[in-house]
Amino acid sequence: MSWAPGSVSFYWVSTAQVLFAIALAAVTLVVVVFAVFVISTTMWGNRWVRRSPR
Repeated sequence: MSWAPGSVSFYWVSTAQVLFAIALAAVTLVVVVFAVFVISTTMWGNRWVRRSPR
């Protein structure tokens, strides 16, 4: 089977590429979880603080 010039062919990825993709996904997950945590604490944080009566 021959590939035509300019066609898209499939190449196997190396172990380093797989490890990099896993590490990148893990860092992305940590950033997203931290962002959700920060957003949720800013939204719910003022509900537990008693405000002084004026």
